[in-house]
Amino acid sequence: MAGKTKPSPLAAFEANMADAHQLVRIAACLTNQRTQRMRAEPRERIGAALGVGKRQRDQLDWLINEDVWLIFRPGSGVQRHDFVDHRPLLRQALVAACAATETYIADKVMERVGPLLYDGTATPRLRKLTLDLDSWMEIDQRYLSKKRWGLRTLVVEPYVRENASTAPNKVGEMLSLIGVDKPFKQLDRQRKVKGRETEVLLDRITERRNHIAHTGDRQGRGRAQLSIDEVNTDLAALESVVAAIEELVKPSDS
Repeated sequence: MAGKTKPSPLAAFEANMADAHQLVRIAACLTNQRTQRMRAEPRERIGAALGVGKRQRDQLDWLINEDVWLIFRPGSGVQRHDFVDHRPLLRQALVAACAATETYIADKVMERVGPLLYDGTATPRLRKLTLDLDSWMEIDQRYLSKKRWGLRTLVVEPYVRENASTAPNKVGEMLSLIGVDKPFKQLDRQRKVKGRETEVLLDRITERRNHIAHTGDRQGRGRAQLSIDEVNTDLAALESVVAAIEELVKPSDS
């Protein structure tokens, strides 16, 4: 049985970003817009419809918003007050979106590295990557006539996977590895935004992602505010950056 074809960097990004969008949708539909508990009349009607005994109907409650009605049955381990704050899901959506973007950048760089190594057109930054003695000995012993593949596997890819990030300096470094000159100037032009806007955007999103990952998004004695609209805006921005990178590193024969 033939193995599955590896998805393209863009296809993998879209699949990973779908997880982030799903978290935002779940946050939206599980946000309770009703402050009062279920009244006696609907408790009786809904209880009868669900086959809940009369003695237990007083325990029924609900979550209501524009998308869903969620009924909490008697003895439920979750209650209406558990769905007041949707920020935990939104934080994870932002973290997932940054991870999707980091993976895309690493995948895209590795997709372009092969031709640069094999046709002798490695960029100056790519040529500056260091090779330790252990890696050199493994390449010499294991890869024989495929030394460029050894360099790709043991030197370039570990470096790229470790350093790929949404942080502007890392994005610039990764793109320069594959020959993108003045990457942020080109990204701004491709996205049709003002100068340095892409750099500032990535810096802000990365800082928030790091704040979530390393401090739990703490602000003073509480947690920082985060809205569905904010997260949707940031997800769309990351998608626009990836679309711009796709255009910048498109093979010349495409």
